[in-house]
Amino acid sequence: MEKLSKDQWHEIGRRIFSSWGTPEDIAACVARSLVESDLAGISSHGVVRIPSYYDFWHKGWLHPSGRAEVIKESPATANLDANWGFGQPAMYQALDLAIAKSRSQGIAGVGLIHCGHIGRLGEYAEKAAQSDAISLVAASCGPPGGLVAPYGGAQAVLSTNPIAAGVPAGQHSPFIMDFATSQVAAGKIVYGRTKDEEIPEGWAINAEGLPATTVRAFLDGGALLPFGGHKGYAIGLLIELLCGGLTGAGLSERPDNIPTQGAGGNACFTIVIDIAHFRDLAQFRDSVDAFMGRLKRVKPAPGSRGVVIPGEPEALQRASRAKEGFSVDEETWEKIAAMARKHGVTLEDIL
Repeated sequence: MEKLSKDQWHEIGRRIFSSWGTPEDIAACVARSLVESDLAGISSHGVVRIPSYYDFWHKGWLHPSGRAEVIKESPATANLDANWGFGQPAMYQALDLAIAKSRSQGIAGVGLIHCGHIGRLGEYAEKAAQSDAISLVAASCGPPGGLVAPYGGAQAVLSTNPIAAGVPAGQHSPFIMDFATSQVAAGKIVYGRTKDEEIPEGWAINAEGLPATTVRAFLDGGALLPFGGHKGYAIGLLIELLCGGLTGAGLSERPDNIPTQGAGGNACFTIVIDIAHFRDLAQFRDSVDAFMGRLKRVKPAPGSRGVVIPGEPEALQRASRAKEGFSVDEETWEKIAAMARKHGVTLEDIL
């Protein structure tokens, strides 16, 4: 299909989500989040997710009209229950609360349970950085588990358990770290690939615990591998304990017990640090700029274009795609168009 602008994609998403009975503010938030992921070049978390959200809704666990509510709170902490609503607006509510608490307490921790897929974690780290705060954001899948084998194992138990962090700068773009603790994000295998397409050795194993070299071999009872061997596994396990254990969302139980409620959702935990409680904000920004400048002056390695600060590639992609627009594969577009027709959503005036 031809490329569409960010505004066109946003309106397509908003109309489709609204047709499911989603309140307008939630529909707009989810659509905006997906489009922003595409603009950042993270297409695995972009509008390609609309059909999977539709499946979640029809399986009965995603409640399009659900809203998050605080279930436990102290001056520096809180825990929210999203009531199986969309993850993006629930995560923004949790993050806003964490930022507000950090303003008065210096540091705050907020958990989020029973929510839909929250999308690209870096999106929330970016917002915290724009609010002059340092943040850590992590997510797991709670009791339904995930697709990652623990180090030394040959069965999928953990989710990809991503983690993101954001640190504001001054003249430079903020430091934005965002990655799954698996060797590769599941979306980079599942979305945009055919089942018989080859994948690099080391990404996943098959049902027998041997290297999976195709998407099909991974999907048919296989598992992703943790990045960095035992080190990535340890980080992923820590995220599991924070997001599932500390919040009360529940720890992964796959493959032996896969509850139908919540399949595909997220459990989240975020820590926000207000910089001004530790030092002068302007001085902090200057020090970060100076350090980033030092990194940029490092002699490039052979064949390299030079040192890249985490968050820079996404910023460059955003600038380019905001001008040029973006598209999805034909199969995904047909699914989106079909669900629009089924629910009486008109798209012709947008295209």
